[in-house]
Amino acid sequence: MRLLDIILLAFSALKDRKLRTILTILGMVVGPAAYVAVISSTEGMSESIIDSLRGLGAEKIFVWRSARGTLDITDKMVQDISRIEGVKYAIPFYTLSAGQARARGMTIDLNPAETYSVLAMDFKDIDKIFPNVRLREGTIPLTGDSVALIGSKVSEPDSSDLPRINLGDTITIIRYDPYGHTKTHSTIVVGILDYYGQSFFYNPDMLIFVSRDVGRKLLGERSYTGIFVISEDPSMVEYVENKIKERFGGDVILISTKAILQTVQSVASLLSFFLASISSMSLIVAFLAIMATMFTAVTERIREIGLLKALGFKTKHVLFMFLMEAALIGLIGGAIGVAVGSVGAYILAQPSPTEEASEAGITHVRGQLGFSPLGITYIPKITLELVLTAILIAFIVGILAGLLPAWRAAKYTPVEALRRE
Repeated sequence: MRLLDIILLAFSALKDRKLRTILTILGMVVGPAAYVAVISSTEGMSESIIDSLRGLGAEKIFVWRSARGTLDITDKMVQDISRIEGVKYAIPFYTLSAGQARARGMTIDLNPAETYSVLAMDFKDIDKIFPNVRLREGTIPLTGDSVALIGSKVSEPDSSDLPRINLGDTITIIRYDPYGHTKTHSTIVVGILDYYGQSFFYNPDMLIFVSRDVGRKLLGERSYTGIFVISEDPSMVEYVENKIKERFGGDVILISTKAILQTVQSVASLLSFFLASISSMSLIVAFLAIMATMFTAVTERIREIGLLKALGFKTKHVLFMFLMEAALIGLIGGAIGVAVGSVGAYILAQPSPTEEASEAGITHVRGQLGFSPLGITYIPKITLELVLTAILIAFIVGILAGLLPAWRAAKYTPVEALRRE
């Protein structure tokens, strides 16, 4: 008997019991749909995050003092790091993320997430940290404690509650130390940067740049906040990190784009496996549903089995016929599930109003380090491999669920089947 004949007989048997078949297929749809939705969403989000991180500069390393360490980040430490093979630049800086700034008669609380923050470094090094940064107005000062350079969103903020700051305006930076003392310093805006976008940890559009001496005066600390280390090549990042760790141990904390990429990839793989395991639970339910449907079909069709055997159908033909019915249920359910899961994945990818609330929940974390988060949007990664895997899983589940009922149907002899009917 040809395979095509077996497929046609199986399909005809399913058509004769439409309602039961449809309900069983719907039970099978859930598993592949959940599998495709969660895997494509996870991989799409992971790929989007990785692409965004790569765009920040894979050659950069961020070094700052460990909270438990006793080592100060001094000029000597900067020199030691700059001498490491593979280091192109070692740029120290101070950052002020808490305090106030007074401009155009308004006093604004410094907050890197909602307003802006202060980055104190040598003006000549700005283009090394933020490559291809462009000046929109004014000039980039070479030095000077009474001048400031501001980002585009400091000059023209999105919020109407913040002042528009122009060239020539005065910005007074105010810092309150833990002992209640106040330190202030006034600067004049001599340059405004063009829009840049998120960079490595810091968003230059939301920064007020001042000289290192101003940062040292305001913070009153001997130790720098941190060091931007730029390697000669992305392939040297790991080597440079290891050398810094060997030299300074646990007194410093290192973060690089490469390390973050590895962490994201690892977490994404674990998350994909975890979510796929959860979605597989629905396949167990579908397995039991198909098995129950097939056992019912065998019980109802005992006379048909006897007639087929009497007409010359062999045991393997009956076995294959019932197996094909279960396989078709799995195959159709898998195909529909892939379609439903693909639509669901794109629905999940749409931003929701709750994202703003979630964003507010991590404000205090990024405020401590003075950087803004990446705005992540993603497209579900629905590949041919994922589609075929989901359909194949559904097909295999169908076959496995139909094995026992098909064997039970095939072992009936014509006499036994007709007698029981």
